[in-house]
Amino acid sequence: MRLSGPLASFAVYGVAIVLMKGFSLISIPLVASRLQPSQFGELDLAVSVVEFAALFCALGLTEIVYRFCAGQGVDDRSNLAALAGVAAIAVAVLVFLLQLLAGPLHEFAGLGVSQGAFRLSLLAASLTALVETPLAWLRLRDRPLVFLGFIVARSATQIALMWIALGAGHGPSGVLVANASVDIVLAVTLGAMFVRDSRMRLDVAMARRLAVYGLPIVLSGLSMFALGAADRWFIAGHVSRADMAQYAIAAKLALATALVVQPFGLWWYPRRLALLAQPGGIEANRTAWLAGFAILSGGAVAVHLAMPLFVELALPPAYATALAWLPWLIFAIALNELVSLSNAGAYLGGSTFRVLGVNGIAAAIAIGLYALLIPAHGLAGAIAATLAAHLFRLFAFAWISRHVAPTPLVTASTVLILAGALTPALVLPANAGLPLVLAAAVDAPLLAAAGFLAARPHLIATVRGHAVAA
Repeated sequence: MRLSGPLASFAVYGVAIVLMKGFSLISIPLVASRLQPSQFGELDLAVSVVEFAALFCALGLTEIVYRFCAGQGVDDRSNLAALAGVAAIAVAVLVFLLQLLAGPLHEFAGLGVSQGAFRLSLLAASLTALVETPLAWLRLRDRPLVFLGFIVARSATQIALMWIALGAGHGPSGVLVANASVDIVLAVTLGAMFVRDSRMRLDVAMARRLAVYGLPIVLSGLSMFALGAADRWFIAGHVSRADMAQYAIAAKLALATALVVQPFGLWWYPRRLALLAQPGGIEANRTAWLAGFAILSGGAVAVHLAMPLFVELALPPAYATALAWLPWLIFAIALNELVSLSNAGAYLGGSTFRVLGVNGIAAAIAIGLYALLIPAHGLAGAIAATLAAHLFRLFAFAWISRHVAPTPLVTASTVLILAGALTPALVLPANAGLPLVLAAAVDAPLLAAAGFLAARPHLIATVRGHAVAA
């Protein structure tokens, strides 16, 4: 079943993101209620290793689909078939290599989870491309309801299996097994559906494209790991597992910031490169950037205001100190999402080495600052290093994109939107009650949207014109 029109697709993607990205948020009370902080910290460390493997195993195929298979023509379908063939061989190699490395990795990281659970998680990670690529293909083919169906099934099943595993006393290892089992079934199902529609063929040109366009994205993703979960590897030697759990909880809560803007991203990112090549594409990209900035700004402030209530009502008291790190981690997530809005120019062309260059330098900045700051300042040093690297990425991508996809990064429009978003938080009195906090959390995105419309007043007339025509 298909939906027509960007607003309908946007609404469905919004629900999908609530389930896909909100899964971490929904599962936090479930996991925290069954695990001690030290166990939660152990789980977070194991997940960071698995996420590192998953980043590599994505193979950059999603971006290749967006760049070379986005149309409906014969060449696009031929490219999809070639992509399926190359992906099948690459995934098979990755499955073999990760299972070969599973034992040494488990020992090297000093993981407290069982080796069997870790192996199963690595198997699921090696199939990442079989999940992400078909989901990207569904979005390009304007099939948001099918996309939503898979997300609903995945989230509901993982939550149910986690509940069973934790209730049976399997601890962190049970959580890994529950999540990995669902991802393996999903990868096989989506991969089979993708191949049935696109067919499969072997093509040397697509293999070269994977190396030239996809591999830099893989390496760039690994660089991005340094700004995400790699700080756990440095923190582990300087703080306790219980303190790591507080940091992990705050990081998961901060992900709600990404949740509010990514429905827009799911609709916009696959289309922006093609649009930039059309007449008026640069101005349309500017407008879309401001819309994303308004959603992100209002959402980040709303998350900052609402999350303390969530922690108080849903989490055990042992995790309350996570709130100390939450504002800074929300800022880090907001910067990362803002980079995604600002990097279109780096993806134009036949290769992605500029993306790799920026993210590689940012990774070096982060790792260097982790090594310098974490031993002396602990978790605060980790956050400072992450923020510095994200700020570098933001301004570097904006500079690269300045001619082909310029963004209004520092303008009166952005100041207007940001002022609207921040006003409810600034005027909220200390120790405000629940009604005032909730009102401020609702007002922040509304005022940010008002700032966007004030910056682009012609959009109101456009919407009215469409309404009259309808």
